[in-house]
Amino acid sequence: MSNIIKFAVLLVGALLIALIVRVVVASASRPTEHVVSTSKVQVSAAELPQGLLLRDEDLTWKMLPVSQLPPNAIVEGAENAVDIKGALLRHPVESGAVLTSADVILPNAPGFLAATLKPDMRAVSVAVDDVSGNAGLIQPGDYVDLILTQQMDRRTDSPDLAVSSETVVEHVRVLAVGSEIKRPKNTGDATEVVTRARTVTLEVTPRMGEVVAVAARLGSLSLALRSFATDTRDPAASAAIAASSTQRTPIWAGDISRAVRDLPRAKPAQVTATHAPAPARAVTIYRGSDKGDAGSTVAQVGATSEAPPLPTVPAR
Repeated sequence: MSNIIKFAVLLVGALLIALIVRVVVASASRPTEHVVSTSKVQVSAAELPQGLLLRDEDLTWKMLPVSQLPPNAIVEGAENAVDIKGALLRHPVESGAVLTSADVILPNAPGFLAATLKPDMRAVSVAVDDVSGNAGLIQPGDYVDLILTQQMDRRTDSPDLAVSSETVVEHVRVLAVGSEIKRPKNTGDATEVVTRARTVTLEVTPRMGEVVAVAARLGSLSLALRSFATDTRDPAASAAIAASSTQRTPIWAGDISRAVRDLPRAKPAQVTATHAPAPARAVTIYRGSDKGDAGSTVAQVGATSEAPPLPTVPAR
């Protein structure tokens, strides 16, 4: 009986050893799982054209393996990470492409303003105030229209034409606001002080630059901010839109105000022409051989018939 028990114990022990060996061999034969290191990097949020001034909506963050990142990738939280918002894109990029400092021209780089200008374009500055400049809410990279308002009181007597307003330039890009050539950061702090700039620099064609220069002397200029919801953000296409914009008719005071239209019209003053009397002519009177000076006696032209006839002057 004891031999049977010993045999059973040995059998169970052998089975346990075989099971342990199998588990060890199976675990050793499994491939080792490597932990992939990833980082959150800055990429383009959409397909972006060359020459674009980057804003917050153009950029996003994406988790990518560290092994696939270029050397100059902008990693979130990394020390000395470059802020490319407001920078100029050197070349077109696809949606989701990793952006680096080599892909852009930073706003503080020398010649940044000249680099933002497209070929054959010019930069012209206009004076603005808190109202005409949209209270400092217009930022570099925005697109605006330029509106000219003129006081016509000295040029016309008609109340309907006392004030005029017209759009002189359409769909031009803002290059700088004051001395700032990059958009401010979206901190989300509502108490952040908005800088009130006194000048705005626009990107225009040579012809538009002449129009802006003349308009600045004619009256006051106002900026009308255009929506970002456009068909394209390609700067070249935007320039074509601005160049092909149709001329609109001016808006007059009488077109807006019914009170101006209904204002009673003053009748033109009747000017009565007053003719000055013909100057009196002095007449010398001869009586025989005596020559007398009329003095205060004045013979009026067209005198009455009661006046005595003039004597005949004797011949000498």
